[in-house]
Amino acid sequence: MPSGKVAIVGGGVAALEALIALRGIAEERVQLELISPRPTWVYRPLAVAEPFGLSEVKAYDLVKVARDHGAALHLAGIQLVDTDAHTISTWDGRVLPYEILLMAVGAHPTVAIPGSVTVTGPGYTGRFRTMLRDLDERRVRRVVFAVPAGASWPLPLYELALMTAAHVAERGLRKVELSIVTPEQEPLELFGAPASDALRDLLAERGVAFRGGRYPSELRDGELSVVPRADLPADRVISLPRLRGPFFPGLPYDREGFIPTDLHALVEGETDVYAAGDATTSPIKQGGVATQQADAAAEAIAARLGVPLDPAPFRPVMRGLLLTGGVPRYMRVEASGGANEPDRASTHALWWPPSKIAGRWLAPYLAQRHEELERPETGVDVEALV
Repeated sequence: MPSGKVAIVGGGVAALEALIALRGIAEERVQLELISPRPTWVYRPLAVAEPFGLSEVKAYDLVKVARDHGAALHLAGIQLVDTDAHTISTWDGRVLPYEILLMAVGAHPTVAIPGSVTVTGPGYTGRFRTMLRDLDERRVRRVVFAVPAGASWPLPLYELALMTAAHVAERGLRKVELSIVTPEQEPLELFGAPASDALRDLLAERGVAFRGGRYPSELRDGELSVVPRADLPADRVISLPRLRGPFFPGLPYDREGFIPTDLHALVEGETDVYAAGDATTSPIKQGGVATQQADAAAEAIAARLGVPLDPAPFRPVMRGLLLTGGVPRYMRVEASGGANEPDRASTHALWWPPSKIAGRWLAPYLAQRHEELERPETGVDVEALV
């Protein structure tokens, strides 16, 4: 049986959920290390609201998170994993041993539709604000929100379309054409019929045209190329990124660079390496789903450390909080089939706390500690935590 030393690589949603879950489940049986290239975690789900002045992206202090959970913190980028030697090599020349490793390094966003403004990509907030200003000054009239092929979580694009429609209405802008172009047959069809029906009505009410069953590919000379139908005129196109896996040296990965895992988050072909979140082959790339995979990993690891529990497999439940520029919508669906609850869509919260990322351990922790975590400590010797 391992002695209880677990190294978690990453500084995002899956890594922090796993850290908090392992401390809560395994308690003193586990010795935790968090390895992150940055001392802060940027909470991005509310980035879509930032250009409208409705919210701001928050940065949380990983020094405090690690300290709250009795974890050592290494500020380092990872170069290589040697699973035979049970070591991690960092870019600054260190070699860190591990007994059990959990990889939660995320995915890499790339531009999916050339010529578009890519949501959460470099300069997104400033470019989107410029687009809103161009709308206000009548320099832009036709805006298309385009879901690229392979996007597993299109919800942010619907939020932007609805909030832009609210912006247009508030300013009394006329002759503005807003539309959503997507491979989906129905709006947000991954959440089932109740959500699709409610969203279709909301889009129609806000004057946003829905064009489903279409694959947008490129913006050129004021035309958005769309397959299989005719191109669409567009002054601006807003799109989601395409995600690429980390192609991590020393670990298996598929042709897109994503790490294959089983239902308990154990990496394919490995005995002491787990992975969770967007870096894995899990088809749904979203923070709440990443926390559920992290929970599956934490329970499996805790059971190995002697905690008397039957670790639950990863069975994703999707929870979507849709910002609309008015009353938000809450949506829930069990993605793995065999649902214990029906698909639901409501204007009332369907989970608690009603946060964007509904992590079992992370969400309550942030609800209690968010103000303190937003204030970075000064004069902290990080190496003292290592």
